Amino acid sequence: MNEIEPVDIVALVAHVRHVPAVEREGFAAALRREPAHRALILETCHRVEAYLTSHDDAARLVAVLPAGGRALTGEHAVHHAMTVAVGRDSVVVGEDQILHQLRESVDAARAAGTLDPALERLFARALHAGRRARSWRQGRPRSLADVALAAIERQVGPIEGRDVLVVGAGRIGRLATRAAVAAGASVAVANRSAQGAEVLAASTGARVEAFDPGARMGAFAGVVVALAGPWSIGAATIEAMAGSAAIVVDLSAPAAVPAGLAEILGRRLITADVLALDDVGVAPQDGSAARLDALVDGSTAEFVAWLDGRDGRAAADALLKRADREREAELKALWRRLPDLEPEARRAIEGMTRHLAGRLLREPLERLGRDTDGRDERAVRDIFAL
Repeated sequence: MNEIEPVDIVALVAHVRHVPAVEREGFAAALRREPAHRALILETCHRVEAYLTSHDDAARLVAVLPAGGRALTGEHAVHHAMTVAVGRDSVVVGEDQILHQLRESVDAARAAGTLDPALERLFARALHAGRRARSWRQGRPRSLADVALAAIERQVGPIEGRDVLVVGAGRIGRLATRAAVAAGASVAVANRSAQGAEVLAASTGARVEAFDPGARMGAFAGVVVALAGPWSIGAATIEAMAGSAAIVVDLSAPAAVPAGLAEILGRRLITADVLALDDVGVAPQDGSAARLDALVDGSTAEFVAWLDGRDGRAAADALLKRADREREAELKALWRRLPDLEPEARRAIEGMTRHLAGRLLREPLERLGRDTDGRDERAVRDIFAL
């Protein structure tokens, strides 16, 4: 995977199914070190993806794509973006988090000035498809937090009436807390910022626990960690966890559980990667997956049709602008030669020139509108020196 042919849209994809967490983190770091001029970067706990429109950027960044990563081009890249947006490629098919993360990535690229118009259009269509897919959902949405709690219950039994610790008060932490409370667990929330833990606990009926609980860790049957950064804990907390039977699910990217504790926990630690490889892409058996697939295919076809006509539209726009510039230049020269011309006569001449330009351009513009192979677009650009 050393070369890429020039295409309009390129997606460089490092996904949990094929690329381990450490290598995905390395790819993300490389994208931050060598940012592309026109790109959108999507980074979640299970994927790192770069969407590009520059052949030079794509050729440069494909060199740092880790083994197992994929370089998708053209329609394949577009199809993948739509698949991600509707949640068809998520651990929980149709889950909401990826849509939030994708929207944040679009906002970040727009703010940084790296969102190429073609990417803007692509992700506007993808987000629309994602919202439509969620509108079809019935019942309570299932999230990655639900999968994490189910993984804990598979090993320790039902969590109803048992102590569960959620570390982190961000989006996933909030989901995990609400899901655990709904399951009847006695939930404690720990967060780097005590205020964040207090707010979440107050809104869910949970209680607040210290970020480094010490000996109290031994009371928890399960722990869900969802942090943007390391979980900094001392020897007393590690010792208490080592002596307990608690199952720990670390949903953080990169992993937040300290390496020493991870080694002690062994099989009692479930990482985001392990969770994804166990459950990724499991679709509900209600026919909704086929409906999502049809939405992806239809959205892809719509965008590809728009992309195919983009060069013709650009040529038409350039032709109209060229005609307007030439017409205005001739009119200015005429006004200089006839400075005493009455305003009514000027308006009549201006109207006549617009009408004449419209008639002369009608056929080339219509041909550009029907152009399917780019031949007419190239001819118009050559003839009019666009």
